[in-house]
Amino acid sequence: MSEQPETESDEQPLDQDQVEQAMRWRLILGRFSDDQLGFDQLRGRAASGALGGAQGLGGLFAEARQMDIPLEFVYDREYANRAHRQSGGGDSKGLSVPAWLNRVRDLFPQEAVHVMENDALSRYGLTELVTDPEILRRAQPSEELLKAILQFKHMMRGPVLEAARDVVKAVVAQLADKIKSECYSALHGVFDPEQRPPKPTFRNTDWKRTIQRNLKNYDRDSDRLIIDRVFYKHRQKHKSPWHIIVAVDQSGSMTDSLIHSSVMAAIFASLPSVEVSLVLWDTRYVDVSQHATDPLEVLMTCQLGGGTDMWPAMQYCAGLVRDPQRTIFVLLSDWYIFGNQDRCLALAQKLREDGVMGVGLSALDSECKPVYDESFAKRLAGCGWFVAALTPKKLAEHIGKIVA
Repeated sequence: MSEQPETESDEQPLDQDQVEQAMRWRLILGRFSDDQLGFDQLRGRAASGALGGAQGLGGLFAEARQMDIPLEFVYDREYANRAHRQSGGGDSKGLSVPAWLNRVRDLFPQEAVHVMENDALSRYGLTELVTDPEILRRAQPSEELLKAILQFKHMMRGPVLEAARDVVKAVVAQLADKIKSECYSALHGVFDPEQRPPKPTFRNTDWKRTIQRNLKNYDRDSDRLIIDRVFYKHRQKHKSPWHIIVAVDQSGSMTDSLIHSSVMAAIFASLPSVEVSLVLWDTRYVDVSQHATDPLEVLMTCQLGGGTDMWPAMQYCAGLVRDPQRTIFVLLSDWYIFGNQDRCLALAQKLREDGVMGVGLSALDSECKPVYDESFAKRLAGCGWFVAALTPKKLAEHIGKIVA
């Protein structure tokens, strides 16, 4: 019997680096790249144990497949958005939002979880994230989640609303800490005259304190008090506190600005010698000054949406002015004003002529990029108002200069 020639196996040994690289590309590109990557063959060899078992490449492959399921659940929607694939047709089909959130938090680091939750909300509309109390309790607090809650809080009731309030409270606290640290140096002491050193003039000399502090220097031989330090005092305080009126456009496009404005209003309200009025408006207005020190209540009170008719809010805020010389009127909007533009501008000019310091804040998006109607902003600036797109830190610096 003649011996049969030995045949080489059709399957060549796989290099670990090549397999890991293929897995990474598969996670990036998704299931529609299987043919190009030869992933079906890799799957078969993993199932047969040819990749080294649970502790070898087979284990890595199995882990990658588990990671791919929650990625597919979200990012396959991109294909559906482009109308050339159907989402949810792979292993993630039938996966619920709570189960997806559990898998994401178990399989990925916190930074990746944050990105995926933001994409699920802002890009693919998975609003179940803000209508299920258990999901809200497990979600990572973020500005994107906060914005989604503000958009959908009218749908929330009972336990969902309570869970939403906890998320809003956590995000607001994070923002407040960040903004306070940025604004502290700009605002510290500028509103309270007692925080500034008095002018060293004869008229401002504090004789009682000066004598008391220098008694230790009394010279008995010469019967004289030797003064080595003179103390001074403020002779008079400001006649009235500063009044800062903050009027915030709450139309649907203003979510980012509304969040930061509510925090800034609370910071202003916490300063000595400052009174804050906070007004939210779209086509109507609501005075939430009683909540000015509590951004949580402001944000849970607001109702995003509607048009942008500034005239009713302008009239109301003008009626709040008592001492024009001690009033700062901060008006925040994207300036896409529908109707009554001329009346708004005429009132803005009158307020400035009366002595009110007008500050027009142009809207910024979440990346601090200006989003506003330049034409109206220029007309408002022509009325003597300071108009600019400012971050909270820059706003604090500007307000500090006004009252210094």
